[in-house]
Amino acid sequence: MSEKKEEKEEFEEKSLQEHVFEMLETLRKILIYNIVFIITLFLIPSSSNFLEKYQPLIFRLMEITQQQILGFENNEITAPIASFLGVNSSDVILIAHGWFDSIVAALYLAALIAIIVMGPVTVFFVYKFIEPGLYPHEKRVVKKYVVAIFLLFTSGIIYAYFVIMPLMFVISVWLTIIGGAKPIFTIENFFNTVFLGCVSTGILFMLPLFIMLLAKIGVVSSETLQKNWRLVIFSVFAFTAIITPDPTPISMIALSVPFVVLYSISVYLVKRIEKSEKS
Repeated sequence: MSEKKEEKEEFEEKSLQEHVFEMLETLRKILIYNIVFIITLFLIPSSSNFLEKYQPLIFRLMEITQQQILGFENNEITAPIASFLGVNSSDVILIAHGWFDSIVAALYLAALIAIIVMGPVTVFFVYKFIEPGLYPHEKRVVKKYVVAIFLLFTSGIIYAYFVIMPLMFVISVWLTIIGGAKPIFTIENFFNTVFLGCVSTGILFMLPLFIMLLAKIGVVSSETLQKNWRLVIFSVFAFTAIITPDPTPISMIALSVPFVVLYSISVYLVKRIEKSEKS
């Protein structure tokens, strides 16, 4: 126990400049690992017969992404909606406006994959940076929070990829068609939308942890959360209505319902925190 306290004291005795240098070194390591992973996606061939036809893995993953998000008739969630609206994947055309549009689009997808796959590595380096300043009981708490952050963030990305994005694009294609236009999107904008949509949903899925943090520092209580639940739900629906691009309520509802569930979980967790602090 005394050794752990000495470690913490040593951590606290370091100057601000030393802490900044350590933080920058941690960020450098995270960046290097992620860049190496992204470069690997651009170099690894997508099939074993690469001597006959070489296709980097990331471009094969781009094809799969297009099929999963724009293949409306093959998606269990969007199939009935697409059938009702008379929309199918053959209506959609992706084009490149410039020479490097496909490369930029590939970078968006590679970055999204790197965030998920290299997430444990990022979490590990962040934890190793803050570990010297923690007592044993604090380490256990921080480990739980770090794992929860990663799981919630990743769950949000996966939910957005398989639910929100297909719904959003099926509505967008339908609105384009009934407007008398061809649903032609640039490949860069398509993957940019997928990247931003998935990452933003992942961040919003961390709502319970944010509320728990506010409860820990005494800003909110379970009583306040329960009393203002109508205002919170209204705010969530209003916010999702703004960030979802299609004007129909379909994407908004698909994005809002998980947040309502997460809010309910947050209230329950805050109650447990208050009960444990009283006991």
